[in-house]
Formats: sequence, C-alpha cells, structure tokens
Amino acid sequence: MMRFDRMVGLLVVLVAGIVVLAGCGEAEEAPPAGAALPQDFPADQVPLVNGTVLSADGSRADGWSVTVQSAPGEGNTLDAAVTTLTDNGFTESQRTTEGAQRVVVLSATKEGTDYWVQVGSTSGAAGGPGSVFYQVSAE
Repeated sequence: MMRFDRMVGLLVVLVAGIVVLAGCGEAEEAPPAGAALPQDFPADQVPLVNGTVLSADGSRADGWSVTVQSAPGEGNTLDAAVTTLTDNGFTESQRTTEGAQRVVVLSATKEGTDYWVQVGSTSGAAGGPGSVFYQVSAE
C-alpha cells in the first residue's frame, strides 16, 4: 500500500510540473492551421485578408475559390478584404447588395496577367459573419 501511495504522489507531482511548464510558454496562442491554398494560387498578386483559410480549391485554368475567416479585431471583414486588394493595386468596378449578401468585383493587371476578383460576404456563411469568400480568375 505504501508503494502505491508513493506512486500516486509522484504522479501528482509530475502532472503538476507539466501544468506549470505548459503555462510558461508564450502568452500568444498559435493561430489555427487552416486549409492550404492551391499550389498555383497567385498569393503574391491577389492578397487575402488576414485570417484563417477555411477552404480553398481550384486552378489557374478554372479559377480559384477561397473562404477566409478574418483575424479577431479585423472589423468589417468585407471592407478589410476590399481595402487589402485596393492597397495592392486592384480597382473596384462593382458593388452588389442583395439581402444579407454583399459582393465587390475588383480587377488588376499584374506581370502581364489580368486578375478578376469577386469578394463577398453573407451573414449566414458557414464561417460566420467574420468570413469572406473569394472567386479569382486569371486571364
């Protein structure tokens, strides 16, 4: 019985030590990993809003679809996404609002390629109101 008590005591001390050491790490949590962008996605030419990529697929031939959940404190995610694009040389050509859905169309020519981006949001999105979707095509 004495040996069992020592083992339990040692186990309690070990667990307490692990908990203390775990609390000594960096205060900032690592962001969720998210989904990977397709290998040929033009990330340098089409910057996305800061956040976690929830889904991404497509190719240069067919265009890309990307959904991003913005980082906390980003404010209006759609406005942040549009600002990110316009700050990087895109020009807004159209805004559409229908019910709770908003879509902005932008374009830019970069390194001889024309990029068209539709970025939108909807209050009923799977990623919540802090997410935006992108439809990107390159010509």
